[in-house]
Amino acid sequence: MKIKIARKSQRLSMDDLVSRMGDRAISKNSISKIERGLLRPSVQTLSAIADACNVPLSYFYDDDMRIGKLDFRFTKDIPTKKAEQIKCLVISEIQKYLLAENIVCSESDNLKLSRRKLIRTYDDAENVTIDLRKKLEIGYQPIFSVYELFMNCGIHIIEVDIEDYDILGLSTFVCDSIPVIIINRNTNKTTERKRFTALHELAHLILNIRLLSDNDDCAEMDKYKKLPYKVTVKKATSERICHHFAAAMLIPQNCLFKRVGHIRTKLSLEELVSIRNMYGISIAAIIHRCHDLAIIDDKEYNNLFDNLINKNIMETGWGGYPIMEKADRLKLLEERIKLECINLNRI
Repeated sequence: MKIKIARKSQRLSMDDLVSRMGDRAISKNSISKIERGLLRPSVQTLSAIADACNVPLSYFYDDDMRIGKLDFRFTKDIPTKKAEQIKCLVISEIQKYLLAENIVCSESDNLKLSRRKLIRTYDDAENVTIDLRKKLEIGYQPIFSVYELFMNCGIHIIEVDIEDYDILGLSTFVCDSIPVIIINRNTNKTTERKRFTALHELAHLILNIRLLSDNDDCAEMDKYKKLPYKVTVKKATSERICHHFAAAMLIPQNCLFKRVGHIRTKLSLEELVSIRNMYGISIAAIIHRCHDLAIIDDKEYNNLFDNLINKNIMETGWGGYPIMEKADRLKLLEERIKLECINLNRI
């Protein structure tokens, strides 16, 4: 099965794999039998397949890596073959990453994500972020690097290149306890987007979302109806709850209130840029958050999107978070393994 995953992750047909194996090639029929478990490959054959699929030979010997459910949340229908190829790519990248971690035997604190918080409303998600920030000992400070924070908590972040289909990210547990978050480089073009997506996927890992019934949901929205101005908050869904969690983690409501106040009729681009630069959250997400917290009404919300965001989707020229989020740990682990192997050979 691992050979099939490695092959498909590289978008190789069986014929392509045979071609890449060069003078160590075996027949297409033999590869088919190996993938179906009908033929046991030699070490030489496995080595040739590993080279052709760009994975270490040890990749095929580590069987104790149970990967949990992968929820891709595709935004549009895709062919079954393409979906399987994407799944194989992600599984292969997770296995390569954790194999390198196991070889180095690096240790890190674990956030202990086994106890998932019951969430039914946006307010529940907001409260979880307050508790989590306390647990992480970051208080109300901006998160310097989401990737670094996760790594220090034992949450693994892997960046992959998934073309098309608007996949932003996904998350899963390996061996039921190792949290892994996947970020798609092709759709997360900015640092702010990477930070938001990583936290959104964390929400999927730690929140046990059980949405309110329609009647209860209406009662939950009553507080917005009592405002002297119109704020229309969308009905909660799992994805919107995770969005809310990510935004609240990036900029706590108390910090936003101190920055812009509790009630505003207008927000300036300069204010929004300043928040983006300090907290590493996109201007679009800031506007959403101001609306969710009833700082601005529907009219100003629509005005900001019509006249700012919709005319500059990438927010080009509007500042930018100065710290680059880069998931380069696998590369660094591989370099370390290579160096330590060289040192062992010298002894």
